[in-house]
Amino acid sequence: MFIPLDGENILCLANVVAICKNGDKTEILRRGGRREISVFTPSTLAKRKEAFSAKALYRRTKSR
Repeated sequence: MFIPLDGENILCLANVVAICKNGDKTEILRRGGRREISVFTPSTLAKRKEAFSAKALYRRTKSR
């Protein structure tokens, strides 16, 4: 599964261990210990994932 971030960045959830709120930041913890800061809240990231998945599914069924 994927989550579109800002610009053309996309987060692949296969490489994510956790997404958590830390004060006023959202930290994305990746495999291997790498950390990334996102401007989006965890709930906004979840909404973006759902919208991206729905759009991808629509395009897939439309192309058949």
